[in-house]
Amino acid sequence: MANANTRALLAALSLTWLALAACSRQGQDEMSWARAALERNDRLEIVAADPQSRTFTVRSKDTGELHVVRADQLIAAPTAVAAASATAARASAAPAPAPAAATPANTAELNPARAAPAAAASAAADETAPTPAPEPRVFASRALQPGSPARPVPGQVLEAGPGYTIEAGSAPAAAPVREAGGTSAGVELRHEPIVCQGARLLHIDNRNLQFEGDAVSAEDGCEIHITNSRIRATGVGVSARAANVHIDNSLIEGDTASIDASDGAQIYTAASRFRGLSRRLDTAAVHDLGGNVWN
Repeated sequence: MANANTRALLAALSLTWLALAACSRQGQDEMSWARAALERNDRLEIVAADPQSRTFTVRSKDTGELHVVRADQLIAAPTAVAAASATAARASAAPAPAPAAATPANTAELNPARAAPAAAASAAADETAPTPAPEPRVFASRALQPGSPARPVPGQVLEAGPGYTIEAGSAPAAAPVREAGGTSAGVELRHEPIVCQGARLLHIDNRNLQFEGDAVSAEDGCEIHITNSRIRATGVGVSARAANVHIDNSLIEGDTASIDASDGAQIYTAASRFRGLSRRLDTAAVHDLGGNVWN
């Protein structure tokens, strides 16, 4: 009984703490609170934050996949673990039911003539009993769960952890159908390349860019994330020198080369299309994470 009371007290304290966390969130900046909630999940890594669109780009540490999460999708709520602990404590504190007056085995001992019919009836009941449903598995993200749709249904739980729950928001208004690895944004003509140097983080999302000459250059420790975009250049599409570049669901096209990696650069690509020569020099590496088309 002492153990059961202890578990019930711990569950109540857990729920109280979570409720206080949910109340305090109203006074905090939404982006700051969202970052703090995501950082508490040891299966995710925040790789980029965009204050203008109020989104975070996160990487699954299990699969390496990138996903974009909106700050308004974070809702503080008691976790399933705390609720399960409270339920288990109440169940263990309840009195044990009184034993049955007679079991099939006892009945067989008292009246051996009825043992065979009773055993047959028990076997038939076991065969007709419904099979319990398997316990649902929890994935780091709804998008990583096998069989999940590309766009989650509003209200579905995308992520859960200590003190927070991420749910899919309401479906936005119908938008034009995108070409695979592209964007519905209008074409932007640029005469100068996008250059990122030093310990910086740059996120290019939902852009349709055309360059006269080279397009995007990451140098000396810079990290660039290109998602849902189309980049065309008369020179080099993406150049990386001693830097990291992540490309997801995008089109990279260059007349001179689509990719040019050197000096230990690391390029990670997924579900993207590359048109033009791909060059890798020195200790640089191009990591194909699947779903890419090279031509």
